[in-house]
Amino acid sequence: MKKTFYILVFVFLFFENVFSQEPFYTQFTSDDGLASLANFNIIQDKDNLVWVGAEQGLFYYNGKKFIKVKNTIATTKSIFNLQIDDEGQIWCSTISGHIYKVVNKELQLFKDFSNELKGTFAHLMVLKNDIFFISQRKSYQIDKKTGSVKKDLNAEVSKIAKSENGFFYYNLKETNIITHVYEEEGIPVFKKVKCDKKRFSLDKGNFQMFQWFDEIVVKLDSDVSKAFSINIHTREISFIKLPNNFQKAQVYNTKKFQKNWLLTSNGIYKTLEKTKVNDTEQIFKDYHITDVLKDNENNYWLTTLQNGVFVVPSLGITKKSFLEIKEDIISIEAVAENRLLLGTQNGNLIDYNTQNNNYTITDLPNQRPVNRIKYDEILDRAYISTNGTSSYIYDLKSKKMTNVGNLFTTAKGFAQISKDSLVYLSYRHAIIYTHLSKNKEHIVLDSKRPISTHYDSKNKLIYVTYIDGTVVYNKKLQTIPVSYQNKPIIFSEYTQTSNGKIWATTRDKILGLEAGKVTDSITYSTGLLQSQIKGILGKENFLWIVTEKGIQRYDTDKKSIKTINLTDKSAIKFKHPVVQNDYLWVPGNNFLCRVDISIPDLMLPKTAPLAYISNVKIGGKEQEIKTKYELPYKTNDITFNFNANGFKASSKNVFQYKLLGFNTEWQTSELNDDVVRYIGIPSGKYEFLLRTKSLDGSIGEESKGVKIIVQKPFWENWWFIAAVFFTSVLAVVIYYRIKLQWKEKEGERELEKVILASRISKLRLENLRSQMNPHFIFNSLGAIQDYVMKNEKYLASDYLVKFSRLIRMYLNHSRVNVISLKEELSSLEIYIALEQLRFENKFKVNFLVDKNVNKDQFEVPPLFLQPFVENAIKHGLVHKKEQGNLWITIKNKTTNLLIVTIEDDGIGREKSLEINKKRQGHKSFAVNATQERVSLYKKEKLFDISVEFTDKVDENDKATGTVVTLKIKRI
Repeated sequence: MKKTFYILVFVFLFFENVFSQEPFYTQFTSDDGLASLANFNIIQDKDNLVWVGAEQGLFYYNGKKFIKVKNTIATTKSIFNLQIDDEGQIWCSTISGHIYKVVNKELQLFKDFSNELKGTFAHLMVLKNDIFFISQRKSYQIDKKTGSVKKDLNAEVSKIAKSENGFFYYNLKETNIITHVYEEEGIPVFKKVKCDKKRFSLDKGNFQMFQWFDEIVVKLDSDVSKAFSINIHTREISFIKLPNNFQKAQVYNTKKFQKNWLLTSNGIYKTLEKTKVNDTEQIFKDYHITDVLKDNENNYWLTTLQNGVFVVPSLGITKKSFLEIKEDIISIEAVAENRLLLGTQNGNLIDYNTQNNNYTITDLPNQRPVNRIKYDEILDRAYISTNGTSSYIYDLKSKKMTNVGNLFTTAKGFAQISKDSLVYLSYRHAIIYTHLSKNKEHIVLDSKRPISTHYDSKNKLIYVTYIDGTVVYNKKLQTIPVSYQNKPIIFSEYTQTSNGKIWATTRDKILGLEAGKVTDSITYSTGLLQSQIKGILGKENFLWIVTEKGIQRYDTDKKSIKTINLTDKSAIKFKHPVVQNDYLWVPGNNFLCRVDISIPDLMLPKTAPLAYISNVKIGGKEQEIKTKYELPYKTNDITFNFNANGFKASSKNVFQYKLLGFNTEWQTSELNDDVVRYIGIPSGKYEFLLRTKSLDGSIGEESKGVKIIVQKPFWENWWFIAAVFFTSVLAVVIYYRIKLQWKEKEGERELEKVILASRISKLRLENLRSQMNPHFIFNSLGAIQDYVMKNEKYLASDYLVKFSRLIRMYLNHSRVNVISLKEELSSLEIYIALEQLRFENKFKVNFLVDKNVNKDQFEVPPLFLQPFVENAIKHGLVHKKEQGNLWITIKNKTTNLLIVTIEDDGIGREKSLEINKKRQGHKSFAVNATQERVSLYKKEKLFDISVEFTDKVDENDKATGTVVTLKIKRI
């Protein structure tokens, strides 16, 4: 049963608190090498390096990351007043009163005014022949070449504003007078502008001063309505009207592009004409924007006081956010000239008027994702599919929502065939509704999982992609399989261009189809971005392609592709786009991306940047970068690292290079590959050429060639040939002598190996004898006998099993040089258990094995740990009156280094030595044989073992035990 309801949950107009619009941008922070969030100025030099003056110093961006500039003089870190003069020289200053210029990417001190300014901030103004350093304490005119002070301005400057033809400043010593400084034929000119105190009061310097259009604006702090301006050319004073929403903003800087930009504490105010201030546009209103650079690729770089640096690739690409919607927009449909329907992750339907920015939000009852929306233009309604048990029909005129149950639930795709016929893909079958306006009659095309569909109105064909391939249905619903390279093909999405060609996406390409046959393709090699395709849309003869890395437009007639690079991480969640009027709309995570496709330069190909050599190595050693290198034949190994400056240059361009004289074709590197190495070039003269190629196919200018001369090898000289004969004879004699000596040494080495093997075997047997000494065996058998006599069968059996296992392990281990840690610990545990029984639990044992130690993987010498444990028991713990403790700790420091710690709280080594001296015939295996085994294992390159004994003492220097640390490294 159909349920009809009206839901108008919210109706919003375009107010700042519910709707926002910002350009797409990339943010640079410390992760990109920019160690400062507070940034003040930004410029670009003649080599297209971008420079930023920041709180933490001076940085430049080389196309990959920001690099901090070296400053050998200990001054304050913050860099202000960053600027570049007409000759390309970069200047800046610090708050401590130092003026710098940049030489070879390093800060070079030009003038020190720290004693004169005493920490007062000064403005730096660089003209053609002079530099002005102006502050509220002292102000100077300085010779730009020599650095000598030409003039003390005798001014206490509180306000200053840079203009196109110089600068204006306010001197507190001159009431109501503003001074204009500019150059005529290289000579500074000072012009005084007197302000009528009654009409244009400067209020003791409590105002802001900045250029706006061709005016210097004076905005009083006390009364912003009385703002006035000084014409920068005529110096005439007049009242001026400022944008209403700008009144309380702090102005940091101004820029003039197509519009005049005011950079403020409330973002950027863009005004086209000063007579139309109410049409001012505000962007980035939540940020303090201090400076803007428009680079050589028309990207806008914005410095901020708290958020690093933003880069805006195009002002025509914006985000529109519905601030009360915090969920992803996952579906979109254009339903009228200025109307969009948007479906969200949590079951909201947004009816958005793109002309007046009004919209309604309908909260669907099942609150499930609105995964598909299909507009029926004939019936003027939309079919709403959700990932649940409900679907809806939305009437566009009445905004009435009708629940139609599972009619369109979980739709994988729609395709309108005629007025009343619609292809609908559910999660388990593909069907055609034949009379949508009357009933639910339908035809099942196939009962297997479908993926996507499209109706080819030109050829009257229905394309359906299933889980196992794609088929085309003709008018009689007969199927024709679609294949590519003789294999079934899976398409995730379809669209159609005005020429009738169908375009469909696969995993890594887009294919063009006509009448079910593949006739065209768009691949990485033809300019398609190497990124996941999120959606495609045919509009006239253009194919719009949305990917995670940007948006592309493919001209199906010219077979050319243009790219809008979007490095904003939000692009990863892009979905299928729609075109409405002159805008491309792409849904994303809780926003809409709007692309103004009417902007003429939006799709202009950006010139590939100039490539340059950033590093040269000859024979693995770094060299000074030069235009010519001579290589000796013996170091015929040269490596070039190269780079290209510009925003994300390394991710948008590849390098092409060739070595003239060695190869004639340009070699193309992979993306982010910036090195080439030539080894073994024949003697001769060569020239290394380098250039860039953008991903959309444009070729950059060739860099200046580097000449390489490989010297002629000595063996091609006559004297070498003459010496070869005599050297050959001598070499034969030497060869046989060396061979004879080598055989003798080889025999000696073999003999030494036999001796070493014999000594290791002898030590293993000695170790075995030590562990199987008669006293130990006698006590073990006695313990077994005692259990038998006491009729403790299970204990006797258990003890006998352990004893036999231990004997078997000892015999097996004595035959090999290496065993696993697990095997060594197994025998050690049995040995300790027998010794505990033997000494009537006189001590406790704690095994501590680090969880990261792989006991099966680590290898140790056989029968190696037991002597140290035996010494701890027999010489430390058994002589203790009370019950003792034994700790065995095992951990690994690296993948092949094992650290074993054997610790006891016995009587200590010194007292044990005294006891052992009284014993007749005592012999220490651990001191003698173990040390010899350690030495032999190292010689045989099996193990590198170190043994360290540490005596434990208490606060009275009394012995409290011994710690033995074994470091076993497998060689």
